[in-house]
Amino acid sequence: MVYVRVTGRALVNIHSANAEGAVGNYMALSKMFIVRRLEEGYDILEEPVISGNMIKHWHAVATTELLKSWGYDKICDNCKRHVMYRSILNKNNELEYIKACAIEDLHGFLDTKTNIRRESIVKVSFMIPIEEQRSEYSSITHNRVVINEEGKIPKEEQAMMVMKREHASGVYGFLCSMDLAFAGVSLANPNEKLPLDERKIRVKAAIVALANVLFGYFGATQARALPIIKTIEFIGVASKKPIPNVVHGFFKDYAEETANIIKTSVDQGLVKSDEIVVAAVGEKPKDILKGAHIAIYDAKTASDAIAKLVEVSDKWL
Repeated sequence: MVYVRVTGRALVNIHSANAEGAVGNYMALSKMFIVRRLEEGYDILEEPVISGNMIKHWHAVATTELLKSWGYDKICDNCKRHVMYRSILNKNNELEYIKACAIEDLHGFLDTKTNIRRESIVKVSFMIPIEEQRSEYSSITHNRVVINEEGKIPKEEQAMMVMKREHASGVYGFLCSMDLAFAGVSLANPNEKLPLDERKIRVKAAIVALANVLFGYFGATQARALPIIKTIEFIGVASKKPIPNVVHGFFKDYAEETANIIKTSVDQGLVKSDEIVVAAVGEKPKDILKGAHIAIYDAKTASDAIAKLVEVSDKWL
């Protein structure tokens, strides 16, 4: 059994990852009100956010592409095409869906014809600007050129359409929780499960796909505004038994609170000290975790930390 919890912070420059649709020739970013703690009271400001729906979709896409590249073909036709909306497999029970599609196994599904559903075992939060610093945004002017059959730009006004699109930059916190002990296992009847080798390849793909997302493989307008991203702080936790979610990287004290959650989980017997591995990136998370007397893997990069989580998960599943 293995449970994975990931939190941290990423510096993201000039992204247009989430948009609300165009009003006239103006494309605005998705925004939400963010509550921050002050020395006295709270402050609420509207800022650009990257939705959990966006992150979850691109994690599913990355997982799909990894599995396909490894020659694993138990993925339904819709998910292979990255159409991850509702299941159309029309199977008789949850296990049959799991057998047929690794993505519906990991990310859940609903079949509206059979009314059979599965809760996602991969859960993500919105990526939002950190508590200490706002994200700033502005619009960039673009134009779209139209040519005629002769390859020339006609003189009509519509030939060069001006449009504006908002882009944002900031330090964003993230959070992901994956109950991978249930990969390939029916939630309705846990005694029904896939062979261990199949479960392991799905678990590996789900964890490795985190690297794709943390290195910018997410969001809208990737062809022209691929997020310029660097993960600057990362805490990854793998445990043999379920532990509480760690704290979202948005909070300025997320590392302290996460360290306390891990330490309390061990002290209270939720998990033994040799049944939990923590991989961290960034001096601040490392110092805080060491101060809590927690054994950690000193990772140099987020990909290094993720590789450690893969190694441990494969051993413990």
